[in-house]
Amino acid sequence: MKYIKITLILTLLLSSVSQIVISQNINDISNIDNMSDEQVSSYWEAAKKKGLTLNQIEQAAKIKGISDAQVSKFKQRVASLTNNSENNSSKSTVNKQTETLVGQNRFGHSGKDGKSVLKSSQFGMDFFSNPNISFTPNLNLATPETYQLGPGDELLIDIWGAAENKYSQKVGVDGSIRIKNIGPVYVSGLSIKEAKTKIVSYLRKIYGGINASNSSYNKVNVDVSLANVRSVHVNIIGEVKVPGTYTLSALSSVLNALYASGGPTENGTFRNVKIFRDGKNLANFDIYKYLTTGNQDGNVMVRDQDIIIVSPYFNRIFVEGEVKRPGIYEFKDGETIHDLIKYFGGYTPQAYKDRLTVERISGSQKEIKEVVVESDVSFKLKDGDRFSVKRISNRFVNRITIQGAVYRPGAFELTKELSVLDVIEKASGVKDNAFLERGIIYRTINGVDKEIISFSVKDILNKNKNIFLKREDDVHIFSVNGLKENYTVSIDGAVNNAQTIPFVEKMQIEDLIAISGGYKEGADVTTIDISRRSNDGTFKTISKNVRVSSTNNLVLNKDIVYLKPFDRVSVRYIKGFTTQKSVSVIGEANYPGKYALENKEERVSDLLEKAGGISPYAYVNGATLIRNSSVDINKGQQNKAIDNLNEKQDSIIVKKNKENRIGIDLDKIMKNKKSKFDLILKEGDKLVIPSVKQTIEVQGEVLSPTVIRFEKNYSLRDYINSAGGFSEKARKSKTYVVYANGEIKSTKKFLFFKSYPKIEPGALILVPHKTVVKNPLTTQEVIGITTSIATLGVLINTLTK
Repeated sequence: MKYIKITLILTLLLSSVSQIVISQNINDISNIDNMSDEQVSSYWEAAKKKGLTLNQIEQAAKIKGISDAQVSKFKQRVASLTNNSENNSSKSTVNKQTETLVGQNRFGHSGKDGKSVLKSSQFGMDFFSNPNISFTPNLNLATPETYQLGPGDELLIDIWGAAENKYSQKVGVDGSIRIKNIGPVYVSGLSIKEAKTKIVSYLRKIYGGINASNSSYNKVNVDVSLANVRSVHVNIIGEVKVPGTYTLSALSSVLNALYASGGPTENGTFRNVKIFRDGKNLANFDIYKYLTTGNQDGNVMVRDQDIIIVSPYFNRIFVEGEVKRPGIYEFKDGETIHDLIKYFGGYTPQAYKDRLTVERISGSQKEIKEVVVESDVSFKLKDGDRFSVKRISNRFVNRITIQGAVYRPGAFELTKELSVLDVIEKASGVKDNAFLERGIIYRTINGVDKEIISFSVKDILNKNKNIFLKREDDVHIFSVNGLKENYTVSIDGAVNNAQTIPFVEKMQIEDLIAISGGYKEGADVTTIDISRRSNDGTFKTISKNVRVSSTNNLVLNKDIVYLKPFDRVSVRYIKGFTTQKSVSVIGEANYPGKYALENKEERVSDLLEKAGGISPYAYVNGATLIRNSSVDINKGQQNKAIDNLNEKQDSIIVKKNKENRIGIDLDKIMKNKKSKFDLILKEGDKLVIPSVKQTIEVQGEVLSPTVIRFEKNYSLRDYINSAGGFSEKARKSKTYVVYANGEIKSTKKFLFFKSYPKIEPGALILVPHKTVVKNPLTTQEVIGITTSIATLGVLINTLTK
């Protein structure tokens, strides 16, 4: 009795703790983009065990302040996982529906391979079950000019030329955007094209250069684009995987909405998806027509509060055999055999097309019908029909084959009293390398067993003996080379075409070098090594190495060295030989361009001296060295900084520089040559000396990432404020600066004081994303769990005494 009480208490306490955990785990949905399929599946399974539905989770998420977009993504992920799970178990379900068992054909007899003849996949179902495709509208494409703006759409207004500015404005509930120094501009209900014309007309009040000619230095250019599209709520009900209300982009179509819900279930229709708007049936969408012909009639753009209804399917038939898409098909009343052929994509090359077999339900029994496709053009489909397309026979009545060392191997017609000599002559005779002592014939006995008949090819050719052939006889003539290992020789090193070629008797080293394109520049003809197979009867020796010499002009000489099978020849380079290596100077040098390295210890200062020094307009602090990633480094310093920032963002907000840069201090290099700052150059290095920099770039977690004019007296905080200040997600204490030469300096903190890096022209200020702690427990939750555990301990201690 005592243990029963303990069990009941444990159950109640664990239930209480689990409810708290489920409550705080709702926060996981806000991080849905970083959750794997396994994590989403585990979360959903845990929620279902607690009796939670998708609607309840959605309501809990809204209470926690999670956005509709994140909740919609979570529902789509659940729909996709549910789709895959149902697809994996669909075989047993479909087999029950079609009364087809594994290992039986459609008449109930076992097949040769022991597998079901009928493919248990419903046409169109895989389209919505594929996790590798997405029908989310591509917001990176140009917005259609006919797109009508509405509350929630975000516009990006870019101004450049004689004046530079950038506005990012969201259309308010009153249908307007508000531009600084201009006031509200009402754009709701206008197309993108109309909105741009209206916005430009307002901007003319403060930017007179808009009216200037394109060639004028006062010209101001304006571009208006759609940065973010508003969301709409669409109700999807009926036979879909996950019915409910979905938050979608205003650019979404009916197909996008269906994909978000997981698509129709096995009982849902693919032929008549209904779209209701304002209580009226706006359109009907036939998915089959879209999948087979690309017809999008009825695939309209959705609007807020649209209702999409997927009714149960109309009629179904089953197709198996030699067709391109065997499976289950839905059809409408009145459709015929020719409509069905369009759906399953036609026949395979091996199909018997003249006559189809149909198994049809007739009252309480079944009957077999045969359809002659060409004549029965009006044969109408009936619910439950099962079509079978047979395969043509693979039997040849008059075929014999010959293979091996003949000039025309292959299949030939078997004529009356055709002999081995006749088929050799049909194959244009035996080759010069044919093995004449033995040939064989594979012969089939009683259509099942095989036997081998041996013969002398020499006797057949001399007509001393002859053998008559039978159907499906297979004649083999061997080659001499086929009965021994293929001999080869190879060459590498300082030759123009290193290769492996077949061995030929009496081949000399010079012959192999000539065949390989001759020597390369720098080849040492006096040092040629030959690695030769050894067969001295011991286990110790692996190969025999021979060193020989030749001549530059490959002339014939008295000291002939013949190669042997499997010899490996290596032509060496002259000691110390190397090709020219070049570096370059780009930008503000007196003589920019390419320069050759003279030695392996040449440095940046040496290259700068060759280039005549820097020009009067050079920005020394911004000089940098660009090096190929294969030489020393894999990433430039600025690229590393940008990558580290991007990994912590919801999306990439900073573009990566494809060049790999090394931060250098050109001023110290010019003052202290051969110092640690004066780097040794590598092939392909580029010394970039920019002109005077006048701007500062601010990226990351600020309200308006932008490029700002350099001000000598501005601090880092001043530039942050010029970009709108820190965002709510900014990690202020980790703000750092990437200078024009690639160097990086971060914010330092001592007690409550922060010391920000000094800003120089051309610098990049990066504000990283604040690290999100997954599933943080609130104070109440911590107290609840602690109290429950303490109470549990007291009760157990009391009951066990």
